Amino acid sequence: MDPSEPLSTRISANPASTHHQLQSPLFSTLYPELRNLIFEYALTEYDDLTRPYDKDSFYYRPGFEFASKIDTSLLITCRLVYLETHLAPVSLNEHVFWMYRAPPERKHASDCNAYFARLTVQQRGAVKRVRFFAQMFWLEGLRHQQWPEGLAIPRLTITIRHTDWPNWETGAALRMAAPDAKGGDCWGRWVASVPRLCMLELELESIEEKAEQFAERVRVAAGWKFAMSGEYSLVCGEQPARATWMGTASHAAVKRRRQLQSRGTWPLDLKMNVRKLKFVLQFTGSNYRPVYLPPAPSQ
Repeated sequence: MDPSEPLSTRISANPASTHHQLQSPLFSTLYPELRNLIFEYALTEYDDLTRPYDKDSFYYRPGFEFASKIDTSLLITCRLVYLETHLAPVSLNEHVFWMYRAPPERKHASDCNAYFARLTVQQRGAVKRVRFFAQMFWLEGLRHQQWPEGLAIPRLTITIRHTDWPNWETGAALRMAAPDAKGGDCWGRWVASVPRLCMLELELESIEEKAEQFAERVRVAAGWKFAMSGEYSLVCGEQPARATWMGTASHAAVKRRRQLQSRGTWPLDLKMNVRKLKFVLQFTGSNYRPVYLPPAPSQ
């Protein structure tokens, strides 16, 4: 047997080596659906409360207050459990990349190809969700990308934080190039190259003092259409989801930070507005009819 083959393939090739575990209620009593729920709970990423992130760091935000952890001890309990769960850590959890300024404990945090190259082809095909925290200069510089063999990314999230907009430190106006700018030679080409993409979530964030500019950027972005293969496109067909959170003044404009620097600590008073736009794969050929979006409710 080829030792380079995935362990699951080698185990499956010799069924007699796998015990049916009928002495265990997990396999003899519980319905498979309930057993799978237990496995999902055990293999889902969770916050490591012993490793909180600094609230002044660039990577701190809702959902990322702590370093995360996945406990995979379940996979080494027996061969039968391994066969049922070996792809679960890959498929259940979001694969996150920071472009750039990543948490220090993350490996290959800014190199997705190096990260996915460490997975087997079978594992790459089990990926369900990927997120990029994208600084604007990085996103707008993207074009077509060659992805590792077998990789699937059905759901992609691109998050633009307050500190990812160009010249945020000086309070510059919000600017974002359309995905089809430069005659289509822009970051929309990169989105189109993402393998097996069915949904794009574009998560935009800005501070309260730029609320009017931000509302306009969101309105324009909601009208974007990402051309994919054939006569299909990613289209936004619903109102953006809304959220707010409070960050520290360490991410305020330079002028205010200078005023507060002598205090030693940054006040938690920087209101962040977040809008999440969901673009879903649709046929947009000759019979395409755009979805009507009613005006957004007033603030």
